[in-house]
Amino acid sequence: MAAYREHITVSGFLGVAYAAAAVVYFHFTVTQGIIAAVLGWVAGMLPDLDSESGRPVRELSSLTAALAPLLMLMHTSSLGVSGDRAMLFALLLYGLVRYGGAAILARLTVHRGMFHSIPALIIAAELTFLGYHNPDIKVRLLMAGAVALGFLSHLILDEVYSVQWNGVRIKFSKSAGSALKFFGNEFLPNGIATGLMAFLTYVCLMSAGMIPQPHQEPAPEMLELSGELDDAPFYRMADEPPGTVIR
Repeated sequence: MAAYREHITVSGFLGVAYAAAAVVYFHFTVTQGIIAAVLGWVAGMLPDLDSESGRPVRELSSLTAALAPLLMLMHTSSLGVSGDRAMLFALLLYGLVRYGGAAILARLTVHRGMFHSIPALIIAAELTFLGYHNPDIKVRLLMAGAVALGFLSHLILDEVYSVQWNGVRIKFSKSAGSALKFFGNEFLPNGIATGLMAFLTYVCLMSAGMIPQPHQEPAPEMLELSGELDDAPFYRMADEPPGTVIR
């Protein structure tokens, strides 16, 4: 299993490369590139939220607790919340994620469980897509892609470090195959992860406008008026009754 330092180093390099490519080749702004790089770097540590050691959980909880209020503040203006109330909600969210979230994860998760899986990767990317407030879908996809890349780097590193070389012989550790997986050994975590992934996928498709939202009336059809002749009028007045004076 790769160490904590290897994870943050690799995800950091990948985040910088991803951001540079986005700015140079796809013409995103430098600010958007920097944000994507930071998100990719942080995502490289996300699977270790189920770690049994204290340092990864402590640092990840602090980073996640700091990012969550920032994402929330991006939405407060559209919700009509500003000023002191927005600051209050941000502080409450920080405390909830920093202390409450860490305690819940410590009780409900096991190391190398469904946090180390492809569904968890997809869920993290979809939450980023939904949480990042920007009218341009391409920018939201950029941020979601950064999180997916950082998350994937963690899973791949864990699998690479599970292979032990002894001369020309290859030996697999007990953790081999426990990171890049779609399903775990327990039915309940599998069901929760799969259900949450399916739900978030549906919400993301609605947010992107690829499927209609429930109870949403379709847009009225637009009628295009045209004439067969260049000088033909686009409309014709009804014949008026005799004796009618048009003023």
